[in-house]
Amino acid sequence: MANKQPKISIIIPVFNRAVLLPFTLDSILRQTFADWECILVDDGSMDSSFCVMEQYQKKDARFKAYKRPDNLKKGANACRNYGFLQSSGSYIKWFDSDDIMLPEHLDVAYRTLVGNALDFVVTDTQNFSHETGELLGKPYWFKKNDVPISDWNLALGQTGWITDDFLGKRKVVEIVKFNEYIVDGDEYNFSVKLLQQNIRGVFIDAVLTHRRVHSGAVSTINRTDDLTFLFINTSIKYQTAYDLVAFNNVELIRWFMSGYMQYAHKLALNNKKVPFKFKGFKLICNYYSIFKGLAFLVALLTASCFKKGYNIMKYARK
Repeated sequence: MANKQPKISIIIPVFNRAVLLPFTLDSILRQTFADWECILVDDGSMDSSFCVMEQYQKKDARFKAYKRPDNLKKGANACRNYGFLQSSGSYIKWFDSDDIMLPEHLDVAYRTLVGNALDFVVTDTQNFSHETGELLGKPYWFKKNDVPISDWNLALGQTGWITDDFLGKRKVVEIVKFNEYIVDGDEYNFSVKLLQQNIRGVFIDAVLTHRRVHSGAVSTINRTDDLTFLFINTSIKYQTAYDLVAFNNVELIRWFMSGYMQYAHKLALNNKKVPFKFKGFKLICNYYSIFKGLAFLVALLTASCFKKGYNIMKYARK
């Protein structure tokens, strides 16, 4: 198995997961679909995570342990991008280092994708409590099959998926990178960009992942403070708009920048730093007008100094 090109490459970033990682890797070993490799990329862990990775590599050659090179930006997204470069599978499976892949996950996803001549599939996920093991709700409020898969439906939050849900052909993944400046919501940014291609995908109505909910999860940490979460969402809006420039999707760029301006104004009203303020100004000038770019800056200043600027920002966003 180790000497032939695997069908599926599972790519997992790892940071300080020595305790939880074995549960994830054992769940991969239990897969009924055996033709895989698992690329593990350590992000500079301060615990024994890399030792765990090496132990599994010795146990089964399909596991391959790497360390993120020092010249790459720290973070899960840089690890995913680096892991992709080390992978060789015809299909790419992103996964997280604290979640559980149910035994038929790869088998069902692969058979659905290949059997229907698709470019990607999206499976379903159920949260579970780290403390009790109890199954909880879904990571998303919507029912995935209610609306078609499209870049607009995804952008509007009417559909979507988490990182663990996706399996896609290598050729549709290789033109899209994870944005290494985004610390949360990375799969949202990645998926909007992915859907700029003329590709076909479907939802699979089957829970094939159990997502661990615990205090150490990035998504949990980032949601403990409303203004921190607002700052993150403001960053995602700008970064996604900026990334879409490469695809020349003007309408979607303007929609993301409108949201960016709205969130930026809320931050300024709370005297908080606005991410990418001057880069955002340039993008507004390019895709709206220089007058609206200037209005954006004036609205931020007015919000910061006088707790006003609503109408100015409304003009900028039109």
